[in-house]
Amino acid sequence: MNKKRMRMSAVTVVIMLLVAAAGTSFAQGRDDIRLALESGAHEKAISLALEALRENPSDAEVRFLLARAYAYSGRWDEAEETIGRLLAEHPADSDFLVFKARLLCWRKDLAGAESVFRRALELTPRSADALAGLADLASWRGEYDASLVYCRQALDLDPNHAGALFRIGTVFLWQGNYGQARGYLARAVELEPRNEDFARALKNASPLFSRRTEVWLTGRNEHWSDGRPDYSDLGTSVLFSLFKDRSKFVVKANRSWRAGGHDDQLGLEAYPHLWKGAYGYLDLSVSPKADFAPTSSFHLEVYQSLLARFEVSLGARRMNFPAGGVSIYAASAAGYFGRFYSSLRFYSAHHATGTEFTWMANLRRYFASDSFVWAGLGRGSRSFEAGSIEEVLAGPSWFAEAGFDIYLFRDIKLRGYLSRRKESGGPSSTALALVAGYRF
Repeated sequence: MNKKRMRMSAVTVVIMLLVAAAGTSFAQGRDDIRLALESGAHEKAISLALEALRENPSDAEVRFLLARAYAYSGRWDEAEETIGRLLAEHPADSDFLVFKARLLCWRKDLAGAESVFRRALELTPRSADALAGLADLASWRGEYDASLVYCRQALDLDPNHAGALFRIGTVFLWQGNYGQARGYLARAVELEPRNEDFARALKNASPLFSRRTEVWLTGRNEHWSDGRPDYSDLGTSVLFSLFKDRSKFVVKANRSWRAGGHDDQLGLEAYPHLWKGAYGYLDLSVSPKADFAPTSSFHLEVYQSLLARFEVSLGARRMNFPAGGVSIYAASAAGYFGRFYSSLRFYSAHHATGTEFTWMANLRRYFASDSFVWAGLGRGSRSFEAGSIEEVLAGPSWFAEAGFDIYLFRDIKLRGYLSRRKESGGPSSTALALVAGYRF
């Protein structure tokens, strides 16, 4: 009897070990599929899921992972078929419903997606995923206030919901609220560092990188109090991106009129993404036959974001004029505060005759991602964008400016500003500039 019991106990132990091993194997298989999904290896995830389902065809969790892998790889018909079978067996599963709604979103069936998101919310009123889905739909329709409400409700339920953080960040970005946008997007990237959409949005969360291809025509006139002829400038520029939007470029041509003569300039600007939170500014211009403009000019500056909200930079420029060369060093500190962007820049211009210092304070107020008004105040010599060496090294002056940069009918650009300069013990000038452009 005892021997029989011992044999039965041994068999029981063996069966329990086999069951445990099988459970461990299934769990490991699911983990492998999840890792493949998270790393973007969607075809591998599909292969692993199909292999796991050969051993256990009814495993709902693996079938759900397979549906996601199909969808992420663009095989939407197979994804819909797989999630449809799961919903036929589990019609009240809110996770399956939310994923079905996502598939409808990707197929541009927003009305159908909203119906399914709301069904999931009825079954699970505390579903942060369903609320985040409704937030996405509202934002795509331009209903930004409603989108923000859904996002905040989702974050009340799950403060670390990356999708809701991403959506609230993009809505703030579209509204021109760069300060809060960068904070939410940075948090979303911290939670899902492998998500390319999140990382791309954070990289583009600055006015420069949010712009598409544009063409500009610029005109400027400056009138002087001492009776000299007006200074005039006319130019054209084209802004575009290369290397999968990792860098913006501006090709520009300009003609300047001074004292009865004129100079022509050609230039190239580049704004490449560098490392995390950093981008560069490179400006090269030439005017080989110039009489007063720099025959060549080269500028390099690096901008680094800090704590998502702030930005600092260091740079240097070399300008070679017919009358000599000037070296200029620049530094800036700026911050995004909701819809406001404030900056303070310092310039130090060095020449054989001495050194000139300049500071400039600027404040922008954004109304949308690319439209804003601004005002600035400063003291010192003229900025290094000036046309001649006399302007760069002019005596200390107070200067102020105010302007706007807006888009009408979504793609027509209008920019204008008025500036006033008064040299200590010298002449004053008033300048008006207008820019018209179109973005594609």
